[in-house]
Formats: sequence, structure tokens, C-alpha cells
Amino acid sequence: MKLGRNEKCWCGSGLKFKRCHLNRDEQEAISKSEAIKASNKINSRECCMIPSELSHECTNKIINAHTVSKSGSLAAIADNTNHVMGLKISLPNLLKGRGKLRPEPVGINQASTFKGFCSYHDNSLFSCVEDQEFVCSEEQCFALAYRSVAKEMYAKQNSTEVNDFLRDADKGKGSFNQFTIQQFVTLNGLGAAAAVKDLSMLKGELDKQLIGGKSSELCHLVFQSDTPPPVMVSSILAPTIDFNGNTIQDLGDLSVVPDQVCFNSFASDGKGYVVFSWLKSAEISTDFINTLLAVEPSKQFHALVRFFFGYAENTFFSKNWWQGLSKIAQSKVQSLIMSGASPFEAYSTDKLVDDGTDFGFWEITNIQRLNF
Repeated sequence: MKLGRNEKCWCGSGLKFKRCHLNRDEQEAISKSEAIKASNKINSRECCMIPSELSHECTNKIINAHTVSKSGSLAAIADNTNHVMGLKISLPNLLKGRGKLRPEPVGINQASTFKGFCSYHDNSLFSCVEDQEFVCSEEQCFALAYRSVAKEMYAKQNSTEVNDFLRDADKGKGSFNQFTIQQFVTLNGLGAAAAVKDLSMLKGELDKQLIGGKSSELCHLVFQSDTPPPVMVSSILAPTIDFNGNTIQDLGDLSVVPDQVCFNSFASDGKGYVVFSWLKSAEISTDFINTLLAVEPSKQFHALVRFFFGYAENTFFSKNWWQGLSKIAQSKVQSLIMSGASPFEAYSTDKLVDDGTDFGFWEITNIQRLNF
């Protein structure tokens, strides 16, 4: 189809064709330095992710807030140079890896940080988990969940800005590549917008609890161990499949608000914990958690590894654990990291199902339930 110069561009930008994709193939391609500059600007965005009712308490200092504790958790699995393994997610790294992400060393000062809280609220909201021994209290579990939601909201807001930048990524390319890139950008933009909307609703519920001083509207499941977990994470997910491979909710219907689950893996006073949190009203989340509990105890750590790497970008792990895995297990982790990364690939419904891959051993000594 041939467009007139003054017609709306085919890419959906809303601009006239002459101001958008006319002669796009002849335009200068985005340089690596431009990508780095844009990525650094987006990732350095500063804000405090507390409800507006508490904004009068904010200090002017926005800090690098850790979603996984540096001293209590990351330091427990770091090597002698204070590095853990993780993913450095940025436009330059995606370009360098041709769209693929690979684990690489990350300093514990930089791992799992975001500029999403002022100094006052980072301390007042999370000192119960940063400065106190973890005792599975509702206050501590709520704080972990709130931080996970805030971090994901911050990341998804940033991703909409990345998406705007990527609209120009087809400069200097032929018609087919232009169409492919714009299709990806459109789908990615729809997904990011839907995620921000859904997270806003969940965060609104948590904000009410934060302002009211209540935390009993959340359910929590806590796995405990006598040793720090080799894989640490802080994230949130709207699960679409359970640990049996069954589809439990469809995220394709953007009119439906999905049930979501927060999850955190960390260390405290030399011990290890994995905490799942979700709203009491989220029946799908409860059913999802029950399929995890039904996994044979000796295989629950393997199930957690598949889940962490299959769904969370904010994941960090011990170099010793990584090097101790077999090539098959490392390859499996790599495939889990990239699963679902492309909207053009078929969605896997069995990535949480046990396929016999051995991810090592982390002994779960106790499981505690709160409010369910």
C-alpha cells in the first residue's frame, strides 16, 4: 500500500508519513553512543514511589535503593571481589548481545538498585527487613512485597520510555525490518501500558494498607533454610501457568485485571528465605502457590530456580553456584532467561514443569504460611 505524504504513517505513531517513515531507509541509523546515552538517562530517573498522601515526608535525596539487601543478602553470595552474577539489562547490552542477555559479574553496590525512594522512606519503610533479623512477621513480609511492586512499577514506567526510543531503531533499515521493528514496538508498548495499569491497581491496594498501618490483606508463604539461597531475587508476576503446566489466567485480555504474586529470595543473619506474597482476594494466585507446595520437597529448589529465571530480570546468583552447574543446567538457565522475550515466539506452557534438570541443592528446612 502506497501512502501519501500527508497521510497518517503506517507505523501507528500518529504522525504524518512525511514526518515519520518517508525515506526512513535513507536516514542515519542510531549509534551505540546514542543508545548508551538514552539508556543512562532513562535508568537514572529519580522519584519516590510512595503514595501522594505521604509525599510531604520526602527528603530531597533520592538514593540507590536495593531491592535485594547488599550487606545481608548479596554479600552472603558474593565472591572475594564483591561480585555476584546477574543480568545487566540496558539498550547497549541488548545491542551487543543481538537481543540476548547473558549472566555476567555485577558489583554488589550496583546489583538490584533503583532510584525509586528518597532516603527517608527507604529507611522508614524497609528498616524492618534491612536492620532487623527476619522473623517472618507480617510487617516484614509486607515491606518486601511493597518494595517488589514499587521496583516493578518503576521498571515498567521506564520501559515505556525505552519503547519510545526504540521507535527510531529502524532508521537506515529496509522496509521489512522497519515493519518487524515497529510491530515489536507496538506489541511491547501495549504490554508495558497494561502492566503499568495493573501494577497501579495493586500498588493502590498496598498504599491503602501502608497509610492505614495494616498488612493483613496479604497472604504470605515463606520457605526457610539454614543457609543463604544461591539465587536471590525481588520481583512480581502475574502467573499464567502453574507448576503443573496448566494455564491459569490469560493476559491477552487487557480488560481483565490479573492476579499477581510478589516473590523475594534473600538472606538474613546467615539463614535463607524465599517469600511469596499476594492479595487474599487473588484466588488464582492462591491456586498457583498450592501447585508449588505440591512439588516434591526434594525438588522444590529446582522449581524455584525455574521460576526465578523464567520470570524475573532482577535475579542475582552466586558465581560458585553457577560454575558448579552442569553445561546442561547452565543452558537451561540461559533458555529460561530468554523465554518470553520475543512476542514472535510461541509461548511455552511447560517451563515450570520438572524436566529433570539438576540445579544443585538448597535445603528447605521449614515452610510457614501467613493468612492462608
